[in-house]
Amino acid sequence: MTISVSDAHAGMQLAREGRFAEALPHLERAHSNAPADVALLNAVGNLLVLAGRGDEANERYRIAHRLIPSDLRMLCGWARISLMLGLREQAVDLFERTVAIDPRHAFPGGWLEDILREVADADIACEVVTTLVGRRPEHAGLRGTLVKLLKEHHRPDAALATLEDYVARRPRDVWAHAELAGLATGRGDRQAAESHFRAALQLNPSNADVLWGLAELSGWRLDTRMFEAIRRAIAAKPPIRPLARLHETLARHHDRAGEFEVAWQHAARTNALAIEAAPAGQRYDARQYECRIDTLIAHCTPALLERLRDTGNDDVRPVFVIGLPRSGTTLIERILAAHPSIVGVGEQRFAEIGWKRALAASGDSYETLSPAAVAEAAGWHLQRLLHSASHLGVAADAERIIDKMPDNYMLAGWLAMAFPRAKFIHVQRDPRDVAVSCWFAQFTDSTKWINNLQHIAHRIEHHRRLLRHWRTVLGERLVEVRYEDLVADDEQEIRRVLGALGMPWHADVLGFADRAGYVATASRMQVREGVHARSLERWRNYADALVPVRDRLDAVAMQDSLDLPPRHGAAKHPEAATA
Repeated sequence: MTISVSDAHAGMQLAREGRFAEALPHLERAHSNAPADVALLNAVGNLLVLAGRGDEANERYRIAHRLIPSDLRMLCGWARISLMLGLREQAVDLFERTVAIDPRHAFPGGWLEDILREVADADIACEVVTTLVGRRPEHAGLRGTLVKLLKEHHRPDAALATLEDYVARRPRDVWAHAELAGLATGRGDRQAAESHFRAALQLNPSNADVLWGLAELSGWRLDTRMFEAIRRAIAAKPPIRPLARLHETLARHHDRAGEFEVAWQHAARTNALAIEAAPAGQRYDARQYECRIDTLIAHCTPALLERLRDTGNDDVRPVFVIGLPRSGTTLIERILAAHPSIVGVGEQRFAEIGWKRALAASGDSYETLSPAAVAEAAGWHLQRLLHSASHLGVAADAERIIDKMPDNYMLAGWLAMAFPRAKFIHVQRDPRDVAVSCWFAQFTDSTKWINNLQHIAHRIEHHRRLLRHWRTVLGERLVEVRYEDLVADDEQEIRRVLGALGMPWHADVLGFADRAGYVATASRMQVREGVHARSLERWRNYADALVPVRDRLDAVAMQDSLDLPPRHGAAKHPEAATA
C-alpha cells in the first residue's frame, strides 16, 4: 500500500503539471493496488485514452463496475471515456443509469451537461440527450439540458419542438412556459413571449425567472403591479439563486428609472448572492487567470506561428469576433451578418474544443504541437462552422462565417495557427462602461469574475495586456473596433471593417435591427434597437460606487486612448453625457 500511495501522489502531481506520459505508469501501479479508488480510476482512464490505449481504459472501468456498481463518479467517468472512444451507445446506457440513481445531475448545469461540453461536439451532445429524453420523456431536467444545448447551438426550431412536446405532456409546467417565452424573446416575437410569460405567472406568481423575463420585455420599466410582485417574492425569502434574480431585476429597473444609488445597492446584493451560491471550488481565481495570460504570452509567439505557418486550414471564410463581454461583440456580429454574403453562427465553443483536440494529439504541450494535430483540429472546426450555418438555413456559399465567442480572445493565437487566412475583429469599449455593465449583468457560471469589482478590474487589465501581445502576433489580421466609434459613425466604421474583411459595402448592414433571426446572448433586446448612444459614459452615473477600482479603470482608459485613439471623435459624442 505504501507503493500505491507514493505512486498515486507522484502520478497526480505529474498529471497536474501536464507531464502525462510520465504520470501514467505511476497511476497505473497505484490503481492496480486500489481498483475501487474512483479518483485514480478516472485519472488512469483519461490518460490511457490520450495514450491511444482506450481498450485498456474501458476494461479498467468494467472491473471497477463489478466492485462498485452504483458509484456515480465511476459511472460518470466511464460515460466520459466512452464518448472519447466513440462508444456512444455505451455512454447513453451509463448516463441513463446515473439518472436513475440521482435524477438531479441531469438538470442544466449538472454533471451530464459538464461531461458533454468537455468531450462531445454539438451534434453528439444533442443526440445523446435526445436519446435519453426518448427513454425518460417525463424527466424535466433532461428536457432542460437538451433545450439549453439546442439553443446554444443555434437550433431554436428543434428546441421549440422539444418544449412543445413537453408542454403537451405537462401543460402546467412553469419552467416549460418560461423557456417557450425565452425562445420567443430571442426571435424578437414580443407578443408570443409575453403570452407564455403570463401563462407561467398564473401558475406561479413569484417565479423569479418569469418576473425577470417580463421585466426584460418591458425594457426594465416596471409598473406598480410588477414592482409589488417582485417585492412580495423577495419577502417570501426564496432560495439564493431566485433571490439574486429578483434583485437583479430591481437593479435594472432602478437604473432605467435614473435611481442610480438604489440600482447599485440591488446590483451589489445580486452579486453577493451569486458569490454565496457558487461552490468554493467554482469561484473565480484571479491568480489562475493571470497565470494563463502569462503562459499565452510566453508560448503563443510569432516564432510558434512561423513554425506552424503552413499547417492550418487556409480557408478564408472564418472570421472571429472577440472581446470582453458587454463590449459590443453581439452588435458587430449582428451588423455584419446582415450582409447577404456573411453569416453569423453566434457564440460557439468550437475554438476551445479544437485547441484541446490539437493539444491532446500533441502531448499537451505548446512546444510539441504538431502540424498534423493543427490541421486535423482546424478541419474539424471548419466543418462545425459549416454545419452550424446549415442549421440556420443559410446558403452554403457564404463568403464569410462569423464565429463570435467573446472569450476567444484567449485563443486568438491558436486560431491564428489553425486558420492562417482568418481575420479577427476585436471590439473594445471604455473599461469603466464595461465594468458597470458587467456588474449589472448575470451570465453563466464561467463568468464568475463579474460578481466582484476587484475581479472585474483585474480581468480588464489583463485582457488589455494580452491584447497588446496579440497586436504583435496577429498584425494586420487583427481588426480593432471601438464601440464608441461605432456609435459615433456606424456607416463609416462598418465600411472600414468590411474593407478589412475584403467584402464590398452593402446597405443592408445598416438595417440589421430589423433582420429576423434568433439571438441567444444577453444583448438580445438591445441589438434589435439599432445603434444608439444611451450606453455611452454610463459609468458616470456610478462614479462614486466605482471608487474602489476607479484609479485602475481610469489607467486602462488612458492607455486605451494611446493604443487605439478614437477615429470619429466618439469621446465627444453629444449624447454621451446623457446616458
